[in-house]
Amino acid sequence: MPWTQIDLLIEPLDPWRDLLMVELAELGFDSFEETREGLRAAVRSERYTRVGVEQAIARHRAHVRVSLEERQVPDTNWNAVWEAAFEPVRVGREVLIRAAFHEPDPGAGTEIVITPRMAFGTGHHATTRMMVEAMLAMDLTGRAVCDMGCGTGVLAILADKRGATDILAVDNDPQAVANARDNRTANGCRPWPVEQGDLTGLEPGRWDLVLANIERNTLLRGMSALAAALRPGGTVLLSGFLASDTDALRAAAREAGLRDGDAAHDGGWTLLACHRP
Repeated sequence: MPWTQIDLLIEPLDPWRDLLMVELAELGFDSFEETREGLRAAVRSERYTRVGVEQAIARHRAHVRVSLEERQVPDTNWNAVWEAAFEPVRVGREVLIRAAFHEPDPGAGTEIVITPRMAFGTGHHATTRMMVEAMLAMDLTGRAVCDMGCGTGVLAILADKRGATDILAVDNDPQAVANARDNRTANGCRPWPVEQGDLTGLEPGRWDLVLANIERNTLLRGMSALAAALRPGGTVLLSGFLASDTDALRAAAREAGLRDGDAAHDGGWTLLACHRP
């Protein structure tokens, strides 16, 4: 079955390359390669609509210049292509995120082994790195942690390795769910559930920590559900949005009854910690 491959020339690159990658994923693209001047992405031709891509670009035209080229390519093992380009990721001195085909590092405090399969959450993206950094500053021993929009499951796996005892990973993509389950097993974690779902399925009052690395509009729509899912004193880490959206996220969190706290920034992306009184 043929694929459509597009090349985007993006100026400036940050943070617009990452943002466009997220939007293309929502349009069905599932292979991505960062190029020197932009982004290359591929999707099954039957799912491709140039109009959808042009609309995604147009939403940001006031801030970034993007040119688009497309071509048809034969059926390709994109997982093999993607994995071949996957490099280990270090977050501080403590965490190493690598694939099984990379050599172990005995000096790493915590190693997480991820089979990428083109899912978000390998640690390369700034929002994932900020989530890891925030988690490292928290005592998760005995805590209940929900990884919402889990991708590869890397954050849920880190929660397990840092002592969380009640863990749930959720994603709306069945391929991500299958990948997260495989990665959970590969890391020797307990068999905590990995489920297909969304914010509407969050159980109220259950979680000490919710990790919500999703995207702006989903977070805004689901803020009440995120707030309700927390136990008193619980925290939700929000990420997947640009620094320019921080005020809107703060306002939504306050309206949902949360206290907004510290924010971290990386390459134009933001993480916001909010707390239930």
